[in-house]
Amino acid sequence: MDKSNPSRVNPLPSRLGLRLVVPMLLFAGGLGAASWTLSQSLLLEQTISEGRTVADMVENIGRWASQYGGVHARTVGSSAKMPGNFLTRSVYAMSSGDGQVLSGSRVGDATAERNALDRMEAYHWKNPALVQREVADVVAAAGSKARYRLTARTVLNRNNTPDAFEREALDAVQTAADQGGGRAAQEYWRVSGGRLLYARSVVAQASCLRCHGSAESAPEFIRTNAQFNGGGGYGYVEGKPSGLISVALPLPHASSAFAKLPPAVWAAVAAAGIGALWLLGLALHRPAAPTPASDARR
Repeated sequence: MDKSNPSRVNPLPSRLGLRLVVPMLLFAGGLGAASWTLSQSLLLEQTISEGRTVADMVENIGRWASQYGGVHARTVGSSAKMPGNFLTRSVYAMSSGDGQVLSGSRVGDATAERNALDRMEAYHWKNPALVQREVADVVAAAGSKARYRLTARTVLNRNNTPDAFEREALDAVQTAADQGGGRAAQEYWRVSGGRLLYARSVVAQASCLRCHGSAESAPEFIRTNAQFNGGGGYGYVEGKPSGLISVALPLPHASSAFAKLPPAVWAAVAAAGIGALWLLGLALHRPAAPTPASDARR
């Protein structure tokens, strides 16, 4: 009686499944890591671009004020509120009669003097750097996430003394400038504490020299006011680097970028994942290939 051996099941599906699972896991892990790294890199580049935009704005504010030799803030009357910090003040009577009363060359009653004082105009001069600083104060008071300030190696106002990052940036841009580093000689940045710290070199304009050329040529208000006795801030040369625009911005995390992706992106990712699982399922459930039987009897 002829007998034949039953067909043996080939363990091909399990081996094939294992060979598919490992590469797919490696592919998914590598793709996820690459997506995360790419997102962080794109967010960093975007934040650096925002830092450059803030620095552009600050430079343009300075150029606007420079073309007029600074800005004069006008007040009327002796009881008017002072317009913040200023460098010089010019006071004008509104008529020759008011001028005579206020100068004492014409004797008038108290009412005439009080009326002359109420009509008196004063013009408070703010140089371009002071205008830029006051805009920075407004930005900070408004709660903006982006902050900026101006600083230099030596300063007139001690409140503008450079911090550790700004000293580091001053050294970096000076070294790059000495080596002819092009744009690298103009900017420097690094990430610290979840924030982007960005710095751009400031080139002295002709209008800067009125206050920063030398102590002897500086306005009397600067030379005599203790607020501007910071121990430096002079020696600027037109067309040469003189300080920094220092900008601080929050650096978004990659998770926040993923959270803001539109639903269509997540739908596409889900479809790709379902397709990959389907492909893996088909591979694992592939029918076994029979092994040819051999005669057990001769």
